[in-house]
Amino acid sequence: MRRTLLIFVGLLLTNPVYAVSLRATLDQAWETSPQAQILEARRAESDAQIVAANSLLPGSPAVILSHRGDQLTNNAGLNEWEAGIALPIWLPGQRDARQRQAQAGKGSLEASIRALRLKLAGELRESIWQVRQTQAQIQLDEARARTAKKLADDVARRVRAGELARTDLNLAQNEWRTAQAAVLLSRTRLLQAQQTYATLTGMTALPDDMSESVLPKPLPDDHPLLEDARKAIETAQAQVRLAIESRRDNPELGLGMRRERGSLNDPYADSVIISMRLPLSTDARNLPLISAAQTALADAQSQYNRTRLTLEFQIQQAEQSLQATGQLLEMAQQQRAATQENLELIQKSFDLGETDLFALLRARAAAFDAGQACNQQEIAQALSRARLNQALGVLP
Repeated sequence: MRRTLLIFVGLLLTNPVYAVSLRATLDQAWETSPQAQILEARRAESDAQIVAANSLLPGSPAVILSHRGDQLTNNAGLNEWEAGIALPIWLPGQRDARQRQAQAGKGSLEASIRALRLKLAGELRESIWQVRQTQAQIQLDEARARTAKKLADDVARRVRAGELARTDLNLAQNEWRTAQAAVLLSRTRLLQAQQTYATLTGMTALPDDMSESVLPKPLPDDHPLLEDARKAIETAQAQVRLAIESRRDNPELGLGMRRERGSLNDPYADSVIISMRLPLSTDARNLPLISAAQTALADAQSQYNRTRLTLEFQIQQAEQSLQATGQLLEMAQQQRAATQENLELIQKSFDLGETDLFALLRARAAAFDAGQACNQQEIAQALSRARLNQALGVLP
């Protein structure tokens, strides 16, 4: 905890507070995300797979060296040297299947990058509005504390003048202490929210424009999460085809030279060697590989269907939430106006000595609760817009 606090304080001291856009904030969060860096690094691996799939040979060639002689037996002068090279060759259709797999893998990687960026955008949206909500709460708590302090001072003056009882002063001071405690608690929550935001983005400045416009619509076909699941199916299909086209290990073509003699009196003779090594296809080798590839394909198809259903449900839920927060905000605004008007009337009555302090404190508490509820609904409506955009796959 102490280390996290020191990092956060360091960010406050080193990072200037300046206006940034929501997209720029997401870019910054992407730069600091370990998962993003891993996926970016995998681009080189994906390119290497494509290079390997386009190569002339499916594997590395091998050098062959051999010697045969009778020096340890009868020593009649038999001497034979052989040097050559073994070249693996593609099976029919295997190279095309490998190329398709490499291309599918690259497309799946790019889709995974977009999906991770959307996931990071969701974390960023939640973190931003958590900070904003605690900031707004602090403003309300501080306003309540200032009002409570003013009331306590006024009650103390009237107690000294003999207009109010000592119990009224105790009530007013307790209200002030409660308001001060709420401010301290809100500041602690704000620090925690800011730490989460700073850890996510590596900065402390919130975007200058956090509001998002939204256009409710059905699930788009190019949704990053849906596209990621679709590309996973394509990759699995390419893997199944590669397993089918690779029913045996790669054949090897051997090319070499042989220099030999039969005895000490025989001259050396040279010859050319051409050989072919052709592994056989067996179920013991192929069935586990094909079955594993088909299982991965079935899993990818199941994940796609599940992802689609989940996204459709999330969109429906986000739309309903946005509609509900709009209605709740309207009611909260009406309630805030009513309680504020009631507070003003009771305040005037209290100043004239017609209403006791307890009634005034109740009116203040009701007005504060209404203001707090209205503030929460304003934040909730903005967060609902962001969550609907998140469900629709809209990036900042």
